[in-house]
Amino acid sequence: MTILSNEMETRVREWAGPIDRSLTLKYALPGHVQDATFKAFGESLAELSGCIRLKKESDVPVACPSLFIGPHIVYQALPLDQELAPFLAVLADMSAFADRIGTDVREQLAQLRVPALLKVYVTPHCPFCPATVMTLLGLAGLSENVWLTVIDGLLFPEVAEEDRISAAPTVILDNQFRWTGSVDAAELVRLMLNRDPAELSADALRGMVEDGDAEGVARLMADRKQIFPAFVELLIHPRWSVRLGAMVAFETLVEMAPETARQVVGPLLAAFPAVDETVKGDLLHVLGESGNREALPFLSKVVASESDAEINDAATEAIAKLN
Repeated sequence: MTILSNEMETRVREWAGPIDRSLTLKYALPGHVQDATFKAFGESLAELSGCIRLKKESDVPVACPSLFIGPHIVYQALPLDQELAPFLAVLADMSAFADRIGTDVREQLAQLRVPALLKVYVTPHCPFCPATVMTLLGLAGLSENVWLTVIDGLLFPEVAEEDRISAAPTVILDNQFRWTGSVDAAELVRLMLNRDPAELSADALRGMVEDGDAEGVARLMADRKQIFPAFVELLIHPRWSVRLGAMVAFETLVEMAPETARQVVGPLLAAFPAVDETVKGDLLHVLGESGNREALPFLSKVVASESDAEINDAATEAIAKLN
């Protein structure tokens, strides 16, 4: 499968010439119709460059085939033509576009403590998209809390439709704020800093947990004296690793702010009937850890009615913990 033109192949070889180390390009293929195209693109880069090593990620929850540069930059787009140079530059050096960000914006960005999820929709022949992408790559290169996904809206129209994309470039922050056309880095960073932590998305909190910052999630809720709605989504998440991270964060919250931790009971009782059987045992464990005895009548009903031995045992242990 031919992906790169002769001219692009030449650019890849010239880019790779001075590089004397191995660069890892990770990719994930979720069973999408475009999987083969993305794999062929990666294989072409590896063969032409000699310095790129491909690594397939098998346990990454993505809806579209994805290329990963470092831990927080994702391309759900084939960086061809004018998008190729920025892609290669940041693959070789995460801070390649840091000089596009002014000193005052850098100082503000250094204050960012919670992940900011950025999506930018591009199209292959958009004349303004590369500049916007490079600005966002600059922000991502300066802060590990800026997570960027570059999406080709024409290649994945179903995703673009879900996000109501009508033009490129379009930048979306945390699925709440959007800009069409050029984006001002200073305005973007101000919004990142002024967001209400209670309105963070489940993806943002999950990212913190998966990055090993369960304590940070707990501290945010302790400071706000509130169980965030998105945090409940993590506790009932179908993936065990996500639930485990959320439970670690919750146990930390119990130590930090026990009164806040008790608030989890209402949302979990509401969610319990709809979750999978494999999730129920974990929710019962959280109810036991909550310290909130208002959960006892519900737990007693589970013990009296539940035929699944593991769920029954989990409810019994939760009762013992609360007593």
